[in-house]
Amino acid sequence: MKKTNFLKAAFVMVLPAMMLTSCATILTGGSPTIAIDGDVKEPVTIITEKQTYANVQLPCSVQVNRHHLEGQRIKIQSENFDFKDIVLEKTINGVTFANIILGGLIGWGVDMITNCVSNPQSKNYFVEGKKKENKEN
Repeated sequence: MKKTNFLKAAFVMVLPAMMLTSCATILTGGSPTIAIDGDVKEPVTIITEKQTYANVQLPCSVQVNRHHLEGQRIKIQSENFDFKDIVLEKTINGVTFANIILGGLIGWGVDMITNCVSNPQSKNYFVEGKKKENKEN
């Protein structure tokens, strides 16, 4: 068999496998979105690793950094209220298992690099604001 025919045959066999790899990256790639709601009716500023959302009303949807899900902190600030940080936890993305079956190790490796094997454990958070104390002399 000629070298060029061998390369063409190899390409034709590998191409379908490459197209079916990294299902989780294709289906759930990008930045995950979570919803934050709370008991405060004034505008707040929400700070994630991905972006700052200034002067937004709760409830609000924000994007988080997929590459640092575990332990990622989301800060919420307000003029009159203090909030505890939201600390994200991750869970396994169910699409990953289909990818292991369909795409094998190459697809799973792509998903690991893009961290699409993980999702935020919760998609909804409720925060309670604690009224700031006035420091008057």
